[in-house]
Formats: sequence, structure tokens, C-alpha cells
Amino acid sequence: MKRNDFKKIIKIRSQWQFTGDNYKLPSGEPISVYVRKLVESQMNVDSLAILKNGDLSFATGGKWNDTTKEFEGYVLMPAFQENETCEFDEMEKRIDALVYELVQKQ
Repeated sequence: MKRNDFKKIIKIRSQWQFTGDNYKLPSGEPISVYVRKLVESQMNVDSLAILKNGDLSFATGGKWNDTTKEFEGYVLMPAFQENETCEFDEMEKRIDALVYELVQKQ
């Protein structure tokens, strides 16, 4: 899925407007926290993760491993391309960047 298409889905799902400011919601939390929850929710529903190029693809992994006491890495499987691996911490950075784009850039 193209990154911009995913961003459109998140904007449609949001009950709050993206103004370019990380304003506080009536609950007191910044909109960025709300947007991150939306992004993670949609990624979980569709089993997606963010590729190195910024687009999203089907993925597995990213779960907590009770045996090793750490999060597993991701295996991303873009259509008709080689699989890509990504460590959990790197995926968190990619998600942060996407949330920033949604909240701060107009």
C-alpha cells in the first residue's frame, strides 16, 4: 500500500482534524498520541508494517517473546518483491515518522 493511501485512511478514521499543530485533545493528551493509536490499530487490523521506502506491506512479527524477553523483529512481504526484515526499534522509528507526517505536515 502506498504511504499516502494509508495516510488518507488514517485521516478518514480520525474524529479530529490535522492542523499542523500537536494540540491537546479534550482528554488532555496530544493529538499525536491519538494518531499513533489509530496508526497502530490500522496496521494491526491489516497486518501491515512500514517498508524502508515508506510504503506499507503485509508483515509478521513485532510481538513480545516471553522466552527471550524482547520484541521480535518484523518480516515484511511486499507483493512481487524480496522480503524485508526490520528490527522492532527501527519499526517504532518508522511509525513515529509517519505519525509526525500526519500531525505536523499539511
